[in-house]
Amino acid sequence: MTWSILLAALGIAVVAGAAWFLGRPRPASGPVDATGFAPQLRGYRMDQVDAVIDALEARVAQHDHAIARLRRGPDTASVATAGGEDGSGFAQAEAPVPVPVPLRRPGRPPERPSGAATTVPPPATLRRSDLVAPAVYLVFAAYVVAGLLAAPFTGHLSQGVQDQQAFEWYFGATAHNLATFSNPLFSDLQNFPDGVNLMANASVLGLGIPLAPLTLLAGPQVTFILVELLGLALTASAWYWLFRRRLAVHPVAAALGAGFAGFAPGLVSHANGHPNFVAQFLVPVILDRVLRLAQADARRVRDGVVLGLLVAWQVLIGEEVLLLAAIGMLVGGLVLLAHRRVDLRRLLPGVGIGAAVTLAIVAFPLWWQFAGPRSYGSIWHPPAGNDLTALWGRATRSLGADPWASAAVSMNRTEENSFFGIPLLVVALVVTVVLWRHVVVRALAVVVLVACWLSLGEDVTVGGVATGIPGPWVLLEQLPVIENVLPTRLTLVAVPALGALLALGTEELRRRVGSAADHAGAGIVTAVAAAGLVLLPVFPTPLVVEPRAPMPAFFTDGTWRDWVDDGGSVLAAPAPWVADTRALEWQAQARWGFPVVAGYFVGPDSSPEKGGQYGATPTVFSQWMADVVLADAEHHASDGEIEAFHEDLRAGRVDAIVLPEARPEAPALLGSLSDAFGEPSAHTGGVYVWDVREVTDGAG
Repeated sequence: MTWSILLAALGIAVVAGAAWFLGRPRPASGPVDATGFAPQLRGYRMDQVDAVIDALEARVAQHDHAIARLRRGPDTASVATAGGEDGSGFAQAEAPVPVPVPLRRPGRPPERPSGAATTVPPPATLRRSDLVAPAVYLVFAAYVVAGLLAAPFTGHLSQGVQDQQAFEWYFGATAHNLATFSNPLFSDLQNFPDGVNLMANASVLGLGIPLAPLTLLAGPQVTFILVELLGLALTASAWYWLFRRRLAVHPVAAALGAGFAGFAPGLVSHANGHPNFVAQFLVPVILDRVLRLAQADARRVRDGVVLGLLVAWQVLIGEEVLLLAAIGMLVGGLVLLAHRRVDLRRLLPGVGIGAAVTLAIVAFPLWWQFAGPRSYGSIWHPPAGNDLTALWGRATRSLGADPWASAAVSMNRTEENSFFGIPLLVVALVVTVVLWRHVVVRALAVVVLVACWLSLGEDVTVGGVATGIPGPWVLLEQLPVIENVLPTRLTLVAVPALGALLALGTEELRRRVGSAADHAGAGIVTAVAAAGLVLLPVFPTPLVVEPRAPMPAFFTDGTWRDWVDDGGSVLAAPAPWVADTRALEWQAQARWGFPVVAGYFVGPDSSPEKGGQYGATPTVFSQWMADVVLADAEHHASDGEIEAFHEDLRAGRVDAIVLPEARPEAPALLGSLSDAFGEPSAHTGGVYVWDVREVTDGAG
């Protein structure tokens, strides 16, 4: 814990130092700095120059207002409010007066005059100094996944149960499909011979396909680590890019807000095994494209096509993330619409073009997902709403947190989606009150409020105790598609909104302190220090990594080829399921040379309604082995059970039953299987093998 605190202090010191460097006063004759301040003119203080320019801008605003009234046209002065709002509702943090047609200050790109309520000034110009934030995010992401980087093939994220292994299998199956020119939407490498509908699972095809060469060359473990590492870093970087483009805030303020958006407790929690929720880097870009379509100078066809391509890519990375983003944009958009900050006549045609492009790309994959082989309907989940206290609690992987307290108010270690901490929520409230005049602040606050409210689920609980108060989710739980969403994940919608509020609040504090002290550096240091204290309770600690089960030499040296024929499969003892996926790791080591029976996936159950379930429907044989493991004692199989075992082996086209000798329950399984099938055919390469090809020869 001590070293974590020291690292946190060092990180804050580095950011503060960088902020001081970026925000320190420059020589009067120097170029414009990257902070967005206008340069100082020789002989005059910065505040004096600003006062003159602001006065001139106010005069221009008055003239434009008068001209608009004479022409009976739109009042251009209404485009920007006293907070400097642009047409999208995003706040301009340093505009003390309405600026309908801002003068071009030295070093700034010319801004186009606005003629309608949805016209947006040109986004802020990014500079080379803006690469500092992504570089810091990459280092920080490496800190979070340091355990995996140190042991890529021998370590795994233990707090994610078997989710890491499941996603590694998705990457491996996708690469194998491409290498063998097979259907990329389906695989029979597990649950043989029925197979798995990859689109109906979180198979992250949008990442697995482009990274297939890496998977084939280095293995799915390396692909998984890369997605985790870059997913965290790129998500934070994308939000930084959006905040710099659309919010007039200091780069350090944008970096702090985006840092929270990319490394919030919810994302770090999902990093325990859900790379589809970690890699959210397309969401800010999609939001930016939507805002772009609302601008007067938008090119409907081009911008609509770009939006459609981005959305289609996100569908193939993670549909649920896209759904959550859409909910957030809808809520925020309604607020902007209520304030007449969105012109639907301008926005909808481009969105329609984007929707058409998206549908053209993903129509067949979506049909395959919902109506193709091994598809399923809704899947039952236990009550999955947020405990109210989890909204301000401390997540497991946050600095100084109590893991047991976190576990008491969350589903599991991968679903700690809120845990924002009291300081951040208080700051968000204060920023909302102080900057309420800005429409964008109102929109962000409503997004946070609605997302947290919906996340409470069907029944509001406080400290693990049900209150009997119906939650808002009862109104939505029966809606198609929505019914499969875990309510707790709705708080992920609030994460970037809180990050934006933090950035705006940091900027407001920087501006006020800098103005009062007549020194820009003082404002930056104060704002960074304050934001650092707010973020300290949610500062993440590295993910927990533990050793994997040892890999039997039976698979590493290729001995398995002597026991499995073409068209045959391997049945692990016990059969793989949600909590035990070591057989899927054997496949990766064997370069996906054989399929396995059962596994960890989502597929249809045996009911006529085809409801979803995790894993394969248990057979007589797989259930019998599971009972042996549970009791850790030998079981005697009757003649009738043995005949049922043979039927199950024939249905799965099993060539070999493989029992690793290193399993804790290996003695009980060895005795039980020997009673049912005789002594093992071989004890080699760290496993016991039963050759059952005589039983399954001729199986269909």
